[in-house]
Amino acid sequence: MQPQYVQEVDVLIAVVKWLLSEGWLIEHLSIPRGQGIDSIAAMKKVRAELAGLNVEDGSVRYASKGEDIRATKGGTLGGTLWKIECKGLGTEVRTPTVRNNFDRALASTVSYYDKPKGLRLGLALPEEYLKHVEGRLPRALRTALNLWVFLYVKSENMVYTFAPDDTLSD
Repeated sequence: MQPQYVQEVDVLIAVVKWLLSEGWLIEHLSIPRGQGIDSIAAMKKVRAELAGLNVEDGSVRYASKGEDIRATKGGTLGGTLWKIECKGLGTEVRTPTVRNNFDRALASTVSYYDKPKGLRLGLALPEEYLKHVEGRLPRALRTALNLWVFLYVKSENMVYTFAPDDTLSD
């Protein structure tokens, strides 16, 4: 697989589309920012995608801190809450850089674990991160944390989801 540049906003949008198709309510999104990221263009892209998905303008809060996606189903009391960290793939695709980015994304995701019941954690990454997911994120840890993996496939512009107890490879 030839690594290719993947914008974090594209990963975020693909996950939001999946969540909406599964009946989840998007509470807040954190628009990507940082070196080489046009946050204004990313915000416009997210808002346009949400409008195209018939998400009412103003129903999603935009946050500058915390998880990239927060979604709920079943209400705030007794319902289920998603906290999802998204990561893109920059132009720097050397193995140590990709691994460091994976480690940072995983650390951020784990830091969102603040209650044992009714919480689903998610880590959304381009498919190029799969070998790091397989090698550094054992099923036992995913199960203990209720940590789902979303693999973004750029050529299909969609995510594939893996529940905590799913096998990630053949």
